[in-house]
Amino acid sequence: EAALGAPPEDYLGRASYPAGAVIAYGDDDVADLVAVVAPYVLAPEPPPMTPARTTMPAGALDATLPDGALVDMHLHPGDYAAIAPTGKAFITGNLPPFLQAYAPTLFSILSDPYAAHVGIREQTSLAGVDHAVLFAVYTQHTTGYFTNEQLEAVLTDPRNVAADGLPWAFGMASINFDDWQDDVAGERLEALRSYLVQRPDLFIGIKLAHAHQGVAFDDPVFQGVYQIAAETGVPVLLHTGFSPFPGTSTDPAFYDPQHLEAVISAYDGDHGLPKVDFVLSHVGQGDARAVAHAIELAETHANVWLELSALGRPLRIDADGNPSTSTEPQYPAVLDEILAHDLVSRTLWASDGPQYSGAVRSYLGVITDGMIAAGYSDAQIAAVRGGNFARLYLRRRGPQP
Repeated sequence: EAALGAPPEDYLGRASYPAGAVIAYGDDDVADLVAVVAPYVLAPEPPPMTPARTTMPAGALDATLPDGALVDMHLHPGDYAAIAPTGKAFITGNLPPFLQAYAPTLFSILSDPYAAHVGIREQTSLAGVDHAVLFAVYTQHTTGYFTNEQLEAVLTDPRNVAADGLPWAFGMASINFDDWQDDVAGERLEALRSYLVQRPDLFIGIKLAHAHQGVAFDDPVFQGVYQIAAETGVPVLLHTGFSPFPGTSTDPAFYDPQHLEAVISAYDGDHGLPKVDFVLSHVGQGDARAVAHAIELAETHANVWLELSALGRPLRIDADGNPSTSTEPQYPAVLDEILAHDLVSRTLWASDGPQYSGAVRSYLGVITDGMIAAGYSDAQIAAVRGGNFARLYLRRRGPQP
């Protein structure tokens, strides 16, 4: 401390200095380990939202996704400096002990779309994934934020080209719900709209995470986002399900999709408003009640789609609302229900990566093997792994294979 001062961050027995050092102290307050990490600048709050800076080049919507292309439609770029302190402690605590001191650099490299060897593009390549979808998020109180502006820079990078001529990565824009007053709300909604209007070749949807953003599904104050989706013709992907991440809302009103049904019905195209497609990310995972409600909503509403990420863990809450004792992963039961209710044509594979090196490849194998075991046909598996995504998200490019 004589050299660096008091540590700006201290958790799990480690003092973290953004100048580029992490120091682990023993019980006698003597340093047991000094790790050198890449310097970073603490940025706990996102900057004000601003409109898109670029416009779509002529002809950018001409190409369509090749038949059989594999798409991971749920990937998170990020920056360690933008994660809430409780989130940093949670992420670091899930690393092997010998890596924990290096969390600032490890996380930032893994979450960098173009980092050599272990970045997001390298992870999708390792998995045999042809295209990625990267998310902007404004979840600064939990998992951290990655702004629309940052995502636009990633998507317009000259490296964002796949072998088929399409962008390697598409993106979903998001919105900051903090300090939501009328004047700020209008500016933020217009900023969100600009990415979808000016760059339809790159920004293909809207991403929301109510439980992480502290907003109930049925809160009418925030529903201007759905009107923008209706006007621009893009789907809305929403986090559903119970999350153990610190700071996340654990009231079902924030994560159980049954609380979204009024909005889903209002925007089904038959009740006076344009149609909006809603993608229920994680199929309500973690809470058996939310999982059942996600399946029911998809069965009864043609504008509801199911997204299969984060289903490798056991349930935390059972059908009666009590702590679950199950130790089995959730995906086999979810895949069975999807097949039994004839919902395969509105189901999308995704990883919720990158998480760790190899996670995208591993989860693709897990879900593919799960579909085979459940009796999915080859055509159904191909649809879940990419074809359904193209029909839903790339329709502004014209009919997809």
